[in-house]
Amino acid sequence: MAHRRSLHSLARLISSSSTVAPRCTVKSLASILPNHFSTAAISSSSDCILPDSEATSWCSSLFSRNRARHFCSSSRKDDDEGEDEEDGGEDDDEESEGDYSDEDEEGARESSDSNSKPKPPPPGPVDKVARAAEIGYKVVGKLRPSEKVFKPYEPVYAVVQIGSHQFKVSNGDTIVAEKLKFCDINDKLILTKVLLLGSATQTIVGRPIVPDSAVHAVVEEHALDEKVIIFKKKRRKNYRRTKGHRQELTRLRITDIQGIAKPEIKVDPKPTKPTKPSKPTVEEQEQVAVAA
Repeated sequence: MAHRRSLHSLARLISSSSTVAPRCTVKSLASILPNHFSTAAISSSSDCILPDSEATSWCSSLFSRNRARHFCSSSRKDDDEGEDEEDGGEDDDEESEGDYSDEDEEGARESSDSNSKPKPPPPGPVDKVARAAEIGYKVVGKLRPSEKVFKPYEPVYAVVQIGSHQFKVSNGDTIVAEKLKFCDINDKLILTKVLLLGSATQTIVGRPIVPDSAVHAVVEEHALDEKVIIFKKKRRKNYRRTKGHRQELTRLRITDIQGIAKPEIKVDPKPTKPTKPSKPTVEEQEQVAVAA
């Protein structure tokens, strides 16, 4: 390190001195420290070739003529420390430049990889059916105007699961679930995840699903729920965030429940009101009077 500092100081003295240095000395220093000498400085140097003793005396005279006098040893230490810091700073700058270039290359590679990755294709009909089955429904088809799927009330109920929510439904009920992506309005659905079936006479509990059971429904509407405000705050940090969210929903109408015996609805006949005795007419009163 000390040898390198001495070479740096010698190069600065030669570049700042008014005398013309021998070309041999300049060339030797330029081979060691190429960043401190230019081709013009080498060409402007003298063509004389000096012996080693004279070259050494020339260098010593150059040092004695341009070296500053210090009255305290601390200044020399400070100078040495400053030179060490300069050298270390140059090395750190080189390392940081190398790191920065590596990071830039890695970031460019990542961006190129992200750009080169093809986007996933939209789900096909098979994928849609599989995802709908995972949620818990199956699309049968469109509801035709001539079809009469809505029936009168039946004393049967079921517990179905749609996504992560469970609903207790009966024939003719309306439920609101999270948006079902793969169905449209007026589509007929079969809710396949039936967890429980019940009536006035029996109850069937699934483990976890009741086999050979289904709940039929029709999609009535895709809508948005009321807005919910999300407010975040961190005190003494000047951090406040306000956001709004409206959940997408789907409204279903239950049309039929299958998988359980449905009891017959007993309709009680309306009781007949007793008839009041009618008043006798005038002719009847006259006949009674004549008979008497």
